[in-house]
Amino acid sequence: MEYGNRRVTSPLRPLGVGFTNCTPDLRPAVIFDQVLDATIQNLSIEGNPAAESTLRFTGSKQVLLTAPRVLAQAATFLQLEGTGNNRIVVDGGDISSAATALSFKDGATSSAVKLRQ
Repeated sequence: MEYGNRRVTSPLRPLGVGFTNCTPDLRPAVIFDQVLDATIQNLSIEGNPAAESTLRFTGSKQVLLTAPRVLAQAATFLQLEGTGNNRIVVDGGDISSAATALSFKDGATSSAVKLRQ
């Protein structure tokens, strides 16, 4: 499956999804823009250390990521952008291939996300 993004989606419930690159790409593999009420289980994703992040959330709320895996080196696992993110939970998995688990831009704060290892 190639890269994808979702904008203004509710609810979203993918299970056992994996993303791989055919050619190097600096875009996040998954972008959530104004997603409400999403549950993602067993997401496997290839990182790119030159890319800003593997996942980017903007204005997204009530998102649960269960058992995500980063399969190749990445700079950041999840980047939150803006003040509209809220109630995001990353539960378990193996994101150790990412140099940084979380990053925040444009007013996003750590209070919007819980990281449970």
